[in-house]
Amino acid sequence: MATTEKNKLNSKAASKNGSLLSGFNFSLLFDELGEAVLISDRNGLIVGANKAAEKILRMSVDQLTHLTHDDPIWQAVREDGTPIPISELPATKTLRTGEAVSNMEIGVVRPDGSLVWILESAAPIFDDEGKISGTIVTFPDVSEAVQQRQDLQELSRKYLRERDRANQSNRLKSEFLANMSHEIRTPMTAILGFSDVLTIELEGKIADHYHTFLRSINISGRRLLTLLNDILDLSKIEAGRIEVENSEIDVGAEVESYITPLIWIAKQKSLSMNIELYPEQLVVAGDRHRFGQVLTNIVSNAIKFTRAGTITVRTSIKDPEGNAKTKNVAIEIEDTGIGIGEDFLPNLFEEFRQEHTGNLKEFGGTGLGLAISKRLVDKMGGTIEVNSKEGEGSTFTILFPLVAVGRDPVVAKKEEEQEDRVIRADFHSPALSAGPATVVDNPKEHVLVVEDNPETQNLLGAYLRDGFRLSFVSNADEAYVALKNDPPDVILMDINLPGRDGLSITRDIRSGNILPNVPIIALTAFAMAGDRQRCLDAGCNDYLSKPATRREVLEAISRALNTVESAKENA
Repeated sequence: MATTEKNKLNSKAASKNGSLLSGFNFSLLFDELGEAVLISDRNGLIVGANKAAEKILRMSVDQLTHLTHDDPIWQAVREDGTPIPISELPATKTLRTGEAVSNMEIGVVRPDGSLVWILESAAPIFDDEGKISGTIVTFPDVSEAVQQRQDLQELSRKYLRERDRANQSNRLKSEFLANMSHEIRTPMTAILGFSDVLTIELEGKIADHYHTFLRSINISGRRLLTLLNDILDLSKIEAGRIEVENSEIDVGAEVESYITPLIWIAKQKSLSMNIELYPEQLVVAGDRHRFGQVLTNIVSNAIKFTRAGTITVRTSIKDPEGNAKTKNVAIEIEDTGIGIGEDFLPNLFEEFRQEHTGNLKEFGGTGLGLAISKRLVDKMGGTIEVNSKEGEGSTFTILFPLVAVGRDPVVAKKEEEQEDRVIRADFHSPALSAGPATVVDNPKEHVLVVEDNPETQNLLGAYLRDGFRLSFVSNADEAYVALKNDPPDVILMDINLPGRDGLSITRDIRSGNILPNVPIIALTAFAMAGDRQRCLDAGCNDYLSKPATRREVLEAISRALNTVESAKENA
């Protein structure tokens, strides 16, 4: 049945006996309806209202039946607080157009000044001739639903504000860490690099105690660098951005490589350091750098917390309980130190937790080393166990799944090629003096160093002068002149330069006509998550973070030259 015909039937029922409201049964039903109802005549004068309408509007039937739908008393608002014109209210719109209006959410200001939210609908009433004779308006109270929605919206806005505040805080923290890292790494490059060069060059040429001073400078600098790296690693771990490689590791070789430098530190405390390796090669999977970082952290702790006695590092094969098919490689670090209290053991691997604290604490540290070590071991698929008794010492056991026994680790072809060409320097000549476009006359491969820090220029000169012909420039303009007048075989590119930065220069080189294919190695103090990828995306072939060791710089140059040679052979 058409809507118009239904409304006509409703009109007939309502108009029986010459009245819009007649009949006992209709009046009773109308009054007891749970939903508010108003009925008006063709002029908009309200002629009927049920109890629900009285309750919602807080007005009596007598008050309501003296009002029209377009009476100024009706103050209606939208949820954003803007007023709704009376002509747009469902009742007045229906009387004007003859069309029903459904479910318009309206805030109504009641005579007592309170606000109620209703969901108003209006339908026309037609007489026998099909003309509009009035309206039926229905509206439930939806204040509770609106309030809930507004509360949710406010919670959402609060969440967004807190999220933005947290993001801003994280951004500022990241910027601070990046700036701190850069500002510390730049002078650390000179401190570690020159102390390392002098330690090697002056060995046997100066008194032992002076040589000890040099080694102390280098070791203290490396401790500071370790602290910096721990802070950065914790930031990366919290952000879920810590990355580890998955390659095969010769456990014995790595233990000897990372423990040997710590033997001298142990000797300064009159401690014995023993290394007991499994008689055959043990191979596990993991990240060589992170493996060494974990090992260095735990052994350094053992040295720090041992006043007298011995520190032993041993490797072995262990069978996990209940699984005879899988074997683990165990790296045990055993000391005769102060041990760990039973109450503190559950907190041992938590960040910033230290058993010995306070103004009079004997042992320094930040409480980050073990926490980061555990996270890294977990990331590489291993576990760390600790067995300790206060006053008697501790044994830390690092377990990794065994990959192979009695063979060399499988090394990627790229790494094999690198080992074939590690360029060495003798370091018997004085360091270069810094200056724009300084050139060392040496008929070997030409390395252009784009670096504005004089100390770093001098250090790279000490690293490279006996193996390469070197040029030094300090900014973009000098770099472009050097590229045009004396094309290099490799570029070492600092990123933080005066004027145009190193990434901008790299992009220019890659897109220009002057040596667009020259290998570029980023050598920068920027070492935060994403910095490496930014350099590679700009066109750098390789990336080194400061302070880079002599070996790291030489191997990076070797990789670059090998790449060029391979390209020539394949051309």
